[in-house]
Amino acid sequence: MTGSVGIRVQKVTGLAEIVELYTLNNKGDIMFFQRLITTLILVPLVLWLIFYGNQWLLAGIVLLVFLAACRECWQLIPLNHWSLQAGFIVIMLAGLWACGAFFDYWLDIGLIIWCLNVLAILSFPGSQKYWGYPAVVAMVCFLLLPLFVQSLIHLYHLPNGKGQLVYLLFLIWVSDTGAYLSGKLMGKHKLIPQVSPGKSWEGVIGGIILSMLIAWIGYSYFKPVAAVHWFVLALCTIIIAIFGDLFISILKRRCHLKDTGALIPGHGGILDRLDSLIAALPLFYFGLTW
Repeated sequence: MTGSVGIRVQKVTGLAEIVELYTLNNKGDIMFFQRLITTLILVPLVLWLIFYGNQWLLAGIVLLVFLAACRECWQLIPLNHWSLQAGFIVIMLAGLWACGAFFDYWLDIGLIIWCLNVLAILSFPGSQKYWGYPAVVAMVCFLLLPLFVQSLIHLYHLPNGKGQLVYLLFLIWVSDTGAYLSGKLMGKHKLIPQVSPGKSWEGVIGGIILSMLIAWIGYSYFKPVAAVHWFVLALCTIIIAIFGDLFISILKRRCHLKDTGALIPGHGGILDRLDSLIAALPLFYFGLTW
């Protein structure tokens, strides 16, 4: 009788282990399909908003996204008391106005900050003795988030700005997708494992190759005068977008966070979804107008 019970316990335990193993093996696939479904819903909405949405509606949604990103910054700094959180929101809104009023100067400073961010990523974790302070993280958020929003607004109002914005979105989306699929199929050599263990050189190369196809389509459509400038700008935009992703990864790692939030199924938070775009938009705008 005792032996029979023992066999049953072993069977139950074995079944639990199999289920757990199956769940772990399929967790990545489940997340991928969640991301795919979310993307299939969001992309048409974003395209409609850009081409057909009222400007006030667009401005309102961008402001809501900005405030949601500011809220996620509370965890990355971190800010735990409501008074600090409220004060941070007020300061960020003031920064959004100031960035619009002094955009050219803010853009130059922002690009310098991104160069410093790249150095911080390449020298991680040693860079944390300089960049790991909450005040430094708060200052970086103050400079870069308003710059992201104002760069979007300035790009939107350029001649062909709506089309250029959609081109940039697809350039980054396709790069992300190509990097994910290439890394999953062929990824063996880690990019910067101490920052983001899941990223590989194979993924980066695959993403760049696929994004160059989008750059070629964009070149055929917009017909810019300087072909070399167009493709170099596309390449630089993709590279800084990768570092944007890695920079948010550093901020999450120092706070022991997996995601910045849970607002977007399969993606995490607003900053998880927009990390590449936050870095890429200012550089892309600068390259177009330089």
